[in-house]
Amino acid sequence: MRAGECRERGGLAGSGWRLCLLPLLWACSNSGTEGTPITLTSVTPATMSSSECIDVEVGLTGDPPFTLDYGTSTAQTVTVTQVSIGQQGFPVSSLRRTAGGFTLPLPSEMPEGKQDVRVLLSDKRELVLPGGFEVTAPLRINGFTIDYVLDQYPGEPFSLVIRAAGEDAVNFRGKGRLSAGGAVLQPEQSAAFDAGVLKQQVTLLGAPGTVFIQMEDCTGLQTQSNDFRLLPR
Repeated sequence: MRAGECRERGGLAGSGWRLCLLPLLWACSNSGTEGTPITLTSVTPATMSSSECIDVEVGLTGDPPFTLDYGTSTAQTVTVTQVSIGQQGFPVSSLRRTAGGFTLPLPSEMPEGKQDVRVLLSDKRELVLPGGFEVTAPLRINGFTIDYVLDQYPGEPFSLVIRAAGEDAVNFRGKGRLSAGGAVLQPEQSAAFDAGVLKQQVTLLGAPGTVFIQMEDCTGLQTQSNDFRLLPR
């Protein structure tokens, strides 16, 4: 089914309920009665340190009703137009749709304390989760280390392991920017650390020679791997 088209929802044939595929839309109904109101249910994880940048998942449930123009068979739908956490707003372009809501990348240095989470809809309704997210004090992280990297072939994925260091290392869940000296490293954005450790598949592209890998987190902490060789094929 193409975006913008509607079809009968499985198991409800004849009831008049339909599904519409449109970007950042919530499931829509046309049963003649209002569906379950759309609700802002959760933010996961519900906390972050002000010294890390993380992705959070915002959960939404419910089936907002839509009206159908029977003259042109076009539907008016409900969309998410903006999300804010505390005083900081995030445009729709920064959201990524998931099965239960959407993910939102959060920067470091957000104000500490409990924050209200707000979702603005295209019909001017505002969904609020009071105190739904909390920013805690900076983690005591003093750097990172990269496990020893063996010689690699260009274009072949290999496992990269990076570890946070410091008193709060085990609590670090942030992300970082990856790069290489003497080659091109993909991807440039790391995945999230898990309990202070990042394990990620990466690929190097470039001519044979001596290379190294670097990572920098959101606060500017950097680390560099050992020198190793990118081998000829």
